Amino acid sequence: MRILAVDDTRANLVLLQAMLKRSGHEVVTAENGEDALEVFSEQQPDLVLMDVMMPGMDGFETAQKLQDMSAPRWVPIIFISAAATEEYYIKGHQSGGADYLFKPINQVILNTKIESIKRIVDMQNTLHSQNTALQEYVEKDEAERRISRHIMEHMAESKGLEDPLISSMITPAEQFSGDVLCAARSPSNRLYLLLGDAVGHGLAAAINTLPISGTFYSMVYKGFELKTIAKELNRRIKEAMPTGCFVACGIVMIDPGESYAEVWNAGLPTFYCVDSHGHVSDTFESTQLPLGVLTADQYEVTSEIIPYRPGHQIVLFSDGLIEAESGDGDFFGIERLLGCLHNPENRLDDIRCALQDFLGDQHPHDDVTLALVDMPAQDVSGFDIFNDQQQTEILTSVPPADSVDWRVSFHLGVSEVKALDLTPMILGALGQFKGLEKHNQKLFLIMAELLNNALDHGLLKLDSSLKSGPDAFEKYLAERQQRLEELGSGCIDITASKLRLHDESFLRITIEDTGNGFNYEHFNQPLPSEQPVMHGRGIKLVKQLCRVVVYEDRGNKVTVDYDLGTPDRFS
Repeated sequence: MRILAVDDTRANLVLLQAMLKRSGHEVVTAENGEDALEVFSEQQPDLVLMDVMMPGMDGFETAQKLQDMSAPRWVPIIFISAAATEEYYIKGHQSGGADYLFKPINQVILNTKIESIKRIVDMQNTLHSQNTALQEYVEKDEAERRISRHIMEHMAESKGLEDPLISSMITPAEQFSGDVLCAARSPSNRLYLLLGDAVGHGLAAAINTLPISGTFYSMVYKGFELKTIAKELNRRIKEAMPTGCFVACGIVMIDPGESYAEVWNAGLPTFYCVDSHGHVSDTFESTQLPLGVLTADQYEVTSEIIPYRPGHQIVLFSDGLIEAESGDGDFFGIERLLGCLHNPENRLDDIRCALQDFLGDQHPHDDVTLALVDMPAQDVSGFDIFNDQQQTEILTSVPPADSVDWRVSFHLGVSEVKALDLTPMILGALGQFKGLEKHNQKLFLIMAELLNNALDHGLLKLDSSLKSGPDAFEKYLAERQQRLEELGSGCIDITASKLRLHDESFLRITIEDTGNGFNYEHFNQPLPSEQPVMHGRGIKLVKQLCRVVVYEDRGNKVTVDYDLGTPDRFS
């Protein structure tokens, strides 16, 4: 040890120094209190042997100042004095002394006390090192949590949950939630809401949900169908997460324009569709394994479709809600939840208050997430495709252009038509060309309508009038799926070109199918307004958005020109 010996008598210092060096210690000395402070600051000793009676600053006062200088490090001080009185002994300990020795000094006793104090110092140093390491760990952990929280908040894009059709609550069991709730509108204004519940709690569970939110938002914004989104989510979780990490997940899609809702539940508690009185009209039980259990090739998505029911709500939640446990060991359960749904104006608040009253002082042992999705009579967030904008007249020949900037073509056979989500796939390829990004939503609507016509009415020979009538769209989709599975021949050819005419640029899209075509001439006549119809509206939308609409042959080939505006020299 490095020991500071302080004594105003030179002979005593020499004796102490000899004893200490004989025992293997490094010794530094000072002859008064002022020198002791200076030497202590420079040498940082492990132990101080302090004479009590010195001129000027005595040993007690010097000891107190040394302790102030060394804080928070503990440096033990042993007082040495010829005054063997009880008063001095007590005062030494009150001044922060670790021990007290009386002169003359006995070598054996001195060594014993130093060894005893050395063990205490070693323990103190070990404790200090452990505390330092713990503090560094806590600071590092907090920094990592701040970064994780920032990443998760950024990826969550909670703005989508502000949609007027959604009300929700998320109560994490720990600092981080293993539940994820996402919502977004597609280019066709469909509302998608996703609820995921990862295995476990806290940060580890939250990390398991990271691949979900980014994939969900990206695919919804590109216009992919629910089933395609669900399959991709499973693939991402299976590939990205370790074995045993899976996520129960569900998606609700509301399409007020086409008047239907689609629901998919993989491992979550049963979802409910309730009317304005809280009566259950539809239930959506889990029909599939959670994400990450099966490989992409093994995972087939099965969803349920119901007619759009104005005034109804779809209720979805994680198991943390119904498995919330009171101090008496009771669970919140389905019955209590359904009992909170009678008042449509305050359902979320009623459920939240009922849960708080049920738990009392208890905290949920699992993350609690709940979402209510409205099906209003009119979607106030929707865009009106039936506005007063003038419609382009359907022509019989394609007008010429001055020049072509680029042209791409796609030939889709039966296998591709069955396997691919056509509209987002085509637009994803076209989106690589500069200048189309700001037109994405309108181009999606145009491409979706033209491709749907080519597939549904061309290859599948479906009649749009099948969409009319109560629950008709659900039957239409079922018939569509059956015919698609049975489709054995046919193809769709797509060509997209960026053209210039005078000082304007436009996108020309031509789609041709091998179907029988249809009578397109009556679409130049105004649609009847006496009552709403569920067919013929898409062509009207295309006529509103495009400068040119041309049908050829039997109606199985259509060309549209979409105005891109006046180009600059870089476009």
